[in-house]
Amino acid sequence: MTGRQGRGSEQTVRCDANEPKKAVRAGSPDRAGRLRFQVLGPVRAWTGDRPVDLGPPQQRAVLAVLLLHAGRPVSVPQLVDALWDEWPPPRAVGTVRTYISRLRGLLEPDRLPRRDGQLLVSSGGGYALRVPGEALDAAGFEERLGAARRMRGAGDTAGAYAQLRGALALAEGVPLAGLPGPYAQRQRDRLTELHVTAQEELFSCVVELGGQADAMGDSIAGLRAFAAEHPLRERPQALLMLALHRAGRQAEALAVYAAACRTLDAELGTEPGPELRAQYEELRDGSAGHGSAPAAGAGRGTGPATGPRSGSGTGAGTGSGSGSARDHARPSHPARDPADSGGPSPVPAQLPPDTADFTGRAKAVAHLATALRGADGARAPVVATLSGLGGVGKTALALHVAHSVRARFPDGQLYADLQGTGRAPADSDAVLTHFLGALGVAESAVPEGLAQKAALYRSLLADRRILVLLDNARDGAQVRPLLPGVPGCAVLVTSRTRTLALPGADQLDVEVMDEAEALELFGAVVGAERAAAEPEAARQLVAACGGLPLAVRIAAVRLASRPGRTTAGMVARLSEERRLDELRVGDLSVEATFRAGYEALDPGPAHAFRALALGGMPTFCRAAAAALLDTTDDEAEAAVETLVDAGLLEAHGDDRYRYHDLVALFARRLGEHHDSPEERAAAQRRFFDHARRHGDDVAAAHAQRLLSDSLQGTGPYGRAETAQPESLGPDHESSMDRDMDRDWDMGRGMGRDLVGAMDAHDLALMRAASARRRYGPARRPAARRRWFLERPDNVRRPGDGVRCLGRVPPFGRHLRGATRPKEP
Repeated sequence: MTGRQGRGSEQTVRCDANEPKKAVRAGSPDRAGRLRFQVLGPVRAWTGDRPVDLGPPQQRAVLAVLLLHAGRPVSVPQLVDALWDEWPPPRAVGTVRTYISRLRGLLEPDRLPRRDGQLLVSSGGGYALRVPGEALDAAGFEERLGAARRMRGAGDTAGAYAQLRGALALAEGVPLAGLPGPYAQRQRDRLTELHVTAQEELFSCVVELGGQADAMGDSIAGLRAFAAEHPLRERPQALLMLALHRAGRQAEALAVYAAACRTLDAELGTEPGPELRAQYEELRDGSAGHGSAPAAGAGRGTGPATGPRSGSGTGAGTGSGSGSARDHARPSHPARDPADSGGPSPVPAQLPPDTADFTGRAKAVAHLATALRGADGARAPVVATLSGLGGVGKTALALHVAHSVRARFPDGQLYADLQGTGRAPADSDAVLTHFLGALGVAESAVPEGLAQKAALYRSLLADRRILVLLDNARDGAQVRPLLPGVPGCAVLVTSRTRTLALPGADQLDVEVMDEAEALELFGAVVGAERAAAEPEAARQLVAACGGLPLAVRIAAVRLASRPGRTTAGMVARLSEERRLDELRVGDLSVEATFRAGYEALDPGPAHAFRALALGGMPTFCRAAAAALLDTTDDEAEAAVETLVDAGLLEAHGDDRYRYHDLVALFARRLGEHHDSPEERAAAQRRFFDHARRHGDDVAAAHAQRLLSDSLQGTGPYGRAETAQPESLGPDHESSMDRDMDRDWDMGRGMGRDLVGAMDAHDLALMRAASARRRYGPARRPAARRRWFLERPDNVRRPGDGVRCLGRVPPFGRHLRGATRPKEP
């Protein structure tokens, strides 16, 4: 080791002789084909240099629990608690065992069936993962950190520095990024604290050695960014003060102390601790030498990533006059950030314009506006997330609310489209560069690295009231570096995913519009008079759009651009077969909006998205999903939950899910292009078999209602054979007509797709339902029954139709008159 210590310059530290073996990142190639695991970032695994697909987040969370127990057994109740704590789902144990079974297959693909595994083993009523310590990055990190502390205690600062560099090189981001569950959060906090402590100790080594290290950018600029990122930790402030002092920048060192005093007073209502105060007094008196840097543990502990802008001016006094340290901490001229160009800070106003014809959403607007207006008195930045289906109006709602509260954020508004549904989501690093420029930081002053940029960004937002709108976010990892660190600021985030997992966020699910709101939007676009001229057609139009604001707007814009076209004519154009094609205008398209979310799916969830729509159900349960996907209930639930998280399906009560009508049309269209007729027919047959086996299930009830006038006990898949014929009067006929009409509306898409999969029984019943559509309510029943019986393609064998319909009581009267002479 060579190096010099002295004032006025930042020297380079060379540690070649003590440098450890090169740190092996979790993702670096391993030609021996060994398993390696990463938890210091997203949880990942490799066999040699080949990545292992570890499955959905909860499955990876189970793996993380086993890895961090370092070979010790973990019971099934412990795993359930780790994933769900006090609120496990009804089938939690089965779900955990499913994850274990899948992980065994992934980690030991060559294991023979029914043979015990060598890695993931059953042990003591639980499971243990037997992998060597060097296979896990976190174990290597903690080993190097311990070695550095031992070396530092023995006086080998250069050796400690080298070990710390190796440890920090293993980190790939936020530990256990994206994993759900209380255990993952606790371990994330623990590993994050270890990482920050390692950074503190590395900077302490740099200051003690009197130089600047290459790989970490451990200059004063890097230390300043680190101190700004952790303003409530006193040790980084003391290290920065000492480094500035040794570089001959006495006034800046004292300004750091002044800023730290203000932050501690504002955030905690306390004064600096003895170590930081002693460091200040040494610098003020000019007695600080070039000895050891502040020892480990000299801070006040961790705190949230909040703090004021770091000072680089001459605000604090430097004499040794009387007065407390607190007096010196209140300079008469506020310190100015080193990134400032010298002029007044710009006030960004980046919000896109509000929607001129914004309508509805009164409750959501009031709720969000109230939350954002409370940012001034909050203990942390206010964060509100808006999630929901593509096209449901999240961005329009967020912009409308943001404009309504602009006056509450006089220091500016920042905006970024994070492109979360695109093929290339926006990089947080690039967004921070954009924000720093908007806040007045010269391009040459923008630091390198995400952490350094985020630290400077938070510093610049300190003591300001700024509103940040992050539109179309992909996940929480993309958003977290863009969050302010201090109270007074607020953030609105829109995303299709419901699992952003931002601490303390106010989460709002944006639903489709009800009929009144949709009609109000329709009238605002097409004109009130034109909407009022055909009220029934207007209601039919917004119903065909499913209340989706994007669809309503497109239909209204198309109608407004054709003054001679009627609303009823537009409704006719929105038939099921043409609906998605009609709902596009200019650069707006409902199908393109759905496609962006679909194309972000992995192949497994993408197939599930297409297949689940084949049931044509208003809602379905996981058992029905398992039938359509030809898999277990647990695996079907995992696939469905993935689609819910992606905003393509909606959870509708306990173990019930549903498509939006337009999303279902899109999914079936995709299935026609991507899946063979044989695959679709097989899935539909499994679904109907499932419905027959579960007569009390909603799926079976829906299948019955395609032709029956009763949800209970009649129809082809329930107890039809024991049902008794009914006497049908005119009122009952009318009621049956209405039921058939409604049931066909729900089932016609399913009926069309199922014809190839049906036996004669099913086919005859579906043909009978289509008779209702062909003749309409004004035609007499005799006409409908003659059409059914006389069409040769209604049945596959003579008598099939009569025998099938004879088992459905509402059609008994029609059948009895089938052979009578035709009516005049």
